[in-house]
Amino acid sequence: MREIIEVLIGDTIQITWVNSGVTPSPITATIFTGSETSIDSGTMTASGNGHFWRNFTMPDTPGFYVAETLATISAFPYKRRVKIHAVRGEVD
Repeated sequence: MREIIEVLIGDTIQITWVNSGVTPSPITATIFTGSETSIDSGTMTASGNGHFWRNFTMPDTPGFYVAETLATISAFPYKRRVKIHAVRGEVD
């Protein structure tokens, strides 16, 4: 069973990819709403030694989202999807 990451609405999250060997080209990350509408997308940043990252600010609307990473390595496509649940913070 896959984990669902829980974050607060408006939080900044970091999507990462670790690769060894051939450098992926291109490598992108996209955030989708629960109904698969793209709300933010861009190229991931290489930080050395096969590590890539991209920051996203979550919307101010509570709900379920999906972070998708697409990488092409030696002409083969790879995809990873992470489920995210954005919630309101509790107030005492």
